[in-house]
Amino acid sequence: MQFSEHWLRSWIDPEVDTEELAHRLTMAGLEVDAIEPAAPAFDNVVVGVVESVRPHPDADKLRVTEVSDGETTWQVVCGAPNVREGMLAPLARVGATLPNGMKIRQAKLRGEPSNGMLCSAAELGLSSDHAGLWDLPAGAPIGADLREWLDLDDHVIELGITPNRGDVLSIAGLAQECAALFDAPVLAPETRAPEVVVHTARDAGIAADASDACPVYLTQVIENIPARSATDPVIAERLRRAGVNTVEPIVDILNYVMLETGQPMHAFDAEKIDGDIRVRWATQGETMAALNDQELTLDDDCLVVADQQGPIALAGIIGSAGSGVTGETHRIVLEAAHFTPEAVAGRARRFGLTTDAAFRFERGVDPTLPTEAIDRAAQLITDYLGGTAGPVREAEGGRKLPGQPTIPLDSAWASNRLGMEIPADQAEHLLRQLGCHVTRDGDRLSVEPPTRRFDLAIPEDLLEELARLIGYDNFRAPITRMTPEIGLPPVTTNTTTQIGTLMADRGYFEAITYSFIDRELDRAITPASEPIALANPIAEQMAVMRQSLWPGLLEAVAHNQKRQQPAIRLFETGHRFSGGTAAEASESGELAFVLAGQAAPEQWSRPTRPADFYDIKGDLVDLLEGLGLQDAVSFRRSEHPALHPGQAAAVLIDGEPVGEIGALHPDTLKAFDLKGPVFVCRLALDGISQRPLAQSRPLSKFPQIRRDLALVTPVSMPFAELAVIIRGAGGPYLQSIEPFDRYVGEGVAEGQQSLAVKLVFQNEERTLTDDEITDTINHILEHLRQKNVELRG
Repeated sequence: MQFSEHWLRSWIDPEVDTEELAHRLTMAGLEVDAIEPAAPAFDNVVVGVVESVRPHPDADKLRVTEVSDGETTWQVVCGAPNVREGMLAPLARVGATLPNGMKIRQAKLRGEPSNGMLCSAAELGLSSDHAGLWDLPAGAPIGADLREWLDLDDHVIELGITPNRGDVLSIAGLAQECAALFDAPVLAPETRAPEVVVHTARDAGIAADASDACPVYLTQVIENIPARSATDPVIAERLRRAGVNTVEPIVDILNYVMLETGQPMHAFDAEKIDGDIRVRWATQGETMAALNDQELTLDDDCLVVADQQGPIALAGIIGSAGSGVTGETHRIVLEAAHFTPEAVAGRARRFGLTTDAAFRFERGVDPTLPTEAIDRAAQLITDYLGGTAGPVREAEGGRKLPGQPTIPLDSAWASNRLGMEIPADQAEHLLRQLGCHVTRDGDRLSVEPPTRRFDLAIPEDLLEELARLIGYDNFRAPITRMTPEIGLPPVTTNTTTQIGTLMADRGYFEAITYSFIDRELDRAITPASEPIALANPIAEQMAVMRQSLWPGLLEAVAHNQKRQQPAIRLFETGHRFSGGTAAEASESGELAFVLAGQAAPEQWSRPTRPADFYDIKGDLVDLLEGLGLQDAVSFRRSEHPALHPGQAAAVLIDGEPVGEIGALHPDTLKAFDLKGPVFVCRLALDGISQRPLAQSRPLSKFPQIRRDLALVTPVSMPFAELAVIIRGAGGPYLQSIEPFDRYVGEGVAEGQQSLAVKLVFQNEERTLTDDEITDTINHILEHLRQKNVELRG
């Protein structure tokens, strides 16, 4: 919600500046999101009256005008199509500065002298309408400084209102809040109901058939309203500063009353209503053309206001196009009603509608407001527009509103719970300033909240109010003695900070994605298990809890690919959720990362190439080496449903599976709208959280001995399996095993491959002999032959 600071100060004017006002509101739970000037900077702009208009002798689209500022008449050349004799418009005099920085000087336009400039509202930064001059109302004081007359040296304050505080979605509600915060009186404008005239025309009957959803429904007929052109500029300015566009004077006044009191209102064109007005539930499939030209097909749980022909409003949300008022409407039916939150909540979202009325009714509106609001609206309409008002009528069938609960509050209990002494006198005073009715028996209070405060029901609610009004920054924790202990994680613990640093070193960017994802995207990654569904998701795309971090990362990859990013490396550490139902839910930490696009940035020294499986596997191996797990890792073939067959592997630490790595299956690429290939990896954080304690050893002064073997192995045998066989037969002096070449083709049988491996031997106490190495190699080859691995001839 945003509002004019000066409008609020016309109700209550605490002796603090804007910054302090914003700070106190924020500390009271009404967070101030922004403070902006109400109008851009300009000066020396006054109200001018156009005394004469004649054509420019040398330009068809220009006019030569005589404009008076109340003291002097100036010749001004103007190109606005709506300039006319007798018109009141802003006059920027010579020497004025406009918001865009333009300085107004004496000039000649096509030979005619021009001493100033007639301005549109857009040129003053007060509107986006460039159609013509700002046509000021007849009562505008000629010669008055425009900034002073319209009170433009103001601030617009924007608040972030939580859903439980619908009572502060109005100037009246904010004023009551400030009364408690600053212990100052509220000076509300006087509401004077217009004189009632008994109309000769028949008024429509009204009835509330759905009284549980609409306990209060008031109407009032105002007729003989003259034709009108523009909204009073003071009202229009306050609407603009509240972020509400001007539409039509009657509608603007009702919006003004809503912002002032908090009560949404509506007006029907009385000539367009057929018969009596009834508040009822819609029939299934009933239709209504809304004011925004949207055709609504209603369900039987939609509350409507209807005449004999059908719905004329979706109650508490939007009116119908057929019954709406226009600039020519001369007879209206004002509506002020209380619709319960249950009758409105969810209906606007169902039809894709966002209205100020629905926003308020869903959060709860004071049920006693309709009478005050309809009197205020009728007063403003008859004062500013004219017309005569009929009596206020209440619908038949309405029900009596339940009284507010009485909440007990013990000041000793409150002091104990808050950790701060709260005398009964102070608690009573603060609660009265909020509008509560308080009776007292010693240190015990009985508190009846005001009808606008739906969020006050139990003693803990009153406790929160006291804490807010005293100010959270006034609470101080008692100082106690403590013995500081600096704790460090064990050296064998791999933290998520270390993991993130290692991933960043490999060129990966950290991503943070939602824990709630689309059900179909979850199914594309984990089709065999059922996710935990949310009872009330905020959107269909966030309906279930993620069983893997891959979907969020893959959506981020698709987002980047659509923006022509050539190389994408993303990682995330977070939680995944499994179990199928909330009762069976389990939560575990996971690291996931994804690689797509080019393997390296484009450069002159080597050609670019697309990333492949071995790039992401290399990143994984480097990560595990940094985590001290390089000797514990192994891989085995995997058949993950989201990964490409033959390009997927399970990752094992000390023989236990901790994750998967591989290329996405074409069907998975299609589900996420990705351009392949895309490679992914995931690791359970529990599986990589501990590293073996590092042991130091001196460098051997004796030489290493290298032997290369060209082995013919089945293509299906992974190198990890081959390495296990070699290491088991290689003895204590075998230091390392590394592949360095692979060949498939002529000279090698189909289904076989020639794999060249490097073996390094070293004894730390003496130099190994050739005979020892030869015996060890023969022993290795003997074990390999048992696994159908031969030395290539």
